[in-house]
Amino acid sequence: MKILRPMSNHVPLRVSRRVFGYFGLAGLFFLLSFTTIYFVHRTFSGGQLRIDPNLLSIRVIGGLAILLVLYFLADGLRLYCIIRALGFRIAFTYIVKLVFVNIFVSNVTPLATGGGVVQVYFMKQKGMPIGEATAATSIRTILAALILFTLTPFIIWAEPNLFRIFLHKNLFYGIIGFSCIYLAVFWIILFRIRIIKRWLYRILLLLNTIRVVSRQRFRYLFLKVSHELNLFSNAFKRYFRCSPGWAALSVVCTVLFLFLLFSFSVVLIRALGYRVPLLTVLAFQVVVTFFMYFAPTPGAAGVAEGGYGLLFAQLVQKQDITLLTLSWRFLTIYVGVLIGFVVIYREIFNRRKANRS
Repeated sequence: MKILRPMSNHVPLRVSRRVFGYFGLAGLFFLLSFTTIYFVHRTFSGGQLRIDPNLLSIRVIGGLAILLVLYFLADGLRLYCIIRALGFRIAFTYIVKLVFVNIFVSNVTPLATGGGVVQVYFMKQKGMPIGEATAATSIRTILAALILFTLTPFIIWAEPNLFRIFLHKNLFYGIIGFSCIYLAVFWIILFRIRIIKRWLYRILLLLNTIRVVSRQRFRYLFLKVSHELNLFSNAFKRYFRCSPGWAALSVVCTVLFLFLLFSFSVVLIRALGYRVPLLTVLAFQVVVTFFMYFAPTPGAAGVAEGGYGLLFAQLVQKQDITLLTLSWRFLTIYVGVLIGFVVIYREIFNRRKANRS
């Protein structure tokens, strides 16, 4: 008689490895981040640190708390509107959960590559095909990137005194070049999907020639990926054509999201007693966020803190730059990462309980 072994002997081990893996990645992220903040403290602050009591006032903390809630809601709204524009409906409360999943995973994986992938997995559980879900997360990223990649070269060119470090000829042309490449890739995805399929075919054919992939597997992969690419491309086109109201609203929510993201620095600088022009702070934030897109480290750790400290040291006194950098990073990233870890852990734990039953 065949004896059935309970799954509980194996599932906890698999789950614990996954959880500890996330713990390790999160630990690396915080290590890199705090190490760079210490570097900012020693280099830009000269080891000086001032704790301004105004920053701990109820008025400032309450304002930052409200701003934080609005920031998370705007992040969820931009994805929700895109999903509705594509013709799908997912509860907004579930989308908010995906916001924290994305913040956590994207900040503990190199080049922020994991957040969208995990979101696609969760949206698939709600009935969205992989190609459509991938299009939704890609549109969400592209909308924000288009704004940043368009504004950054103009900001640096228009404010040469504030961005002297970026006015080196080769670096400035590199920024423009990256922006153009990004726009070109976006254009290919929309109107020349056959180019991607052609390169996919050539790569799979090469793998088949060197006997890495069998002929049968080659055919299956090409048809499967081509199908998802069609869904992906058609979703982009449907986003622009079918529901223009939801599409326009997603653009508005993206602009609102970025404005709220950049507003943390405005509130913090004002709370420290500085009267820096709003547009100057927003311009600095645009440039910092732009360079975070190219950071190879998890969550742009190191690049974000270093770039922020380098630029904002021009706006505040050196004894305030460490606290400003740490507060900005805490509000925009650390809080979301910690909440996201709890959400991920609960999802894994609930899945383990379901497997047991």
